[in-house]
Amino acid sequence: MLGFAVTANSQNNDKPRPMKGTFYAHVIATNGAVETLSITGNATHIGNFTGIMYFDKTNIKLNPTTHGIEIKDVKISGTIVAANGDEIEFGPDDPGMVITGAGPSGIMSGEVVLKPGTGRFTNCSGVITTTGIFDMGNDFAKWTAVGTITY
Repeated sequence: MLGFAVTANSQNNDKPRPMKGTFYAHVIATNGAVETLSITGNATHIGNFTGIMYFDKTNIKLNPTTHGIEIKDVKISGTIVAANGDEIEFGPDDPGMVITGAGPSGIMSGEVVLKPGTGRFTNCSGVITTTGIFDMGNDFAKWTAVGTITY
């Protein structure tokens, strides 16, 4: 019997797969209008992960009626790192995120575009839809995501 070594990418044949996950983030640095967040969580096809996300607060506006926060078309970017070191990139050309709230906390939703990374995700692509909450007073956010990933 002959054995052949095959890379993980070729074994997967770039098939679209359903994906869902839970994400947690907290601010670790601020440089002008850009916040850097540390992210952790668990997602199908990735497992437990860590990562980094950049969030630009330039478009934050107060809603004159509710005096709450209103942000539209927020662009985020970053990297998700699986426990084995494989990476997935995302943003910044996502369709955008919408954030609303009646003070320093509120609801966020949007779509995130997954991009090629490293390891088994070298040629990955996909889109996940996110929904969650944020608390700017405590520099914290959490959300769930559902979509597809191709790799």
